[in-house]
Amino acid sequence: EQDAPEVITNITLPTTTYTSNAELRQGIIDYAMQYLGNRYVHGGSSLSGGTDCSGFTCFIYAEFGYSISRTPGGQYSGAGRSISSEELQPGDIVCYSSHVGLYIGDGQIIHSANSRKGVIISAVDYSPIIGMRNVID
Repeated sequence: EQDAPEVITNITLPTTTYTSNAELRQGIIDYAMQYLGNRYVHGGSSLSGGTDCSGFTCFIYAEFGYSISRTPGGQYSGAGRSISSEELQPGDIVCYSSHVGLYIGDGQIIHSANSRKGVIISAVDYSPIIGMRNVID
C-alpha cells in the first residue's frame, strides 16, 4: 500500500484577467494541476490541506469566482449546464456515481481520487460517466 501523498504548499494563485473562455479554462486547469499529488481528505475544506473529489472541484472553481455545490450529487444536478461528450472541454466537470473530476483535455481528468491515491490524473472513462457539466459558458 502506498503512503498518503504529501501536502503541497507552493501554490500560485490564479490571475484575475482572462481575455477568452479558452484562456480561463486553461487557467483553471493550470491552477488545479498545482495540487497534483496532494492528499485526499474526506470532507476536507482546503485545497492545500486536502479535500475529497467534490471539494476539489468546488474549491478550484471558487478561486475563479464560481459557486458550485460541495457534493458530487449537487454538482451533477446543479453545476452549470449538462453537456454531451462532444461538447466536453477542459475545465468541465465529469460526474460519476458518487464521484466527480475536472476534465483537463486529451481524454483525462484530474481528481481527488481516494485516501490512498490523493489527487491524480486518470482517463476520463476510468469509470462509467453519468454526466458532464459546463460551469463556464
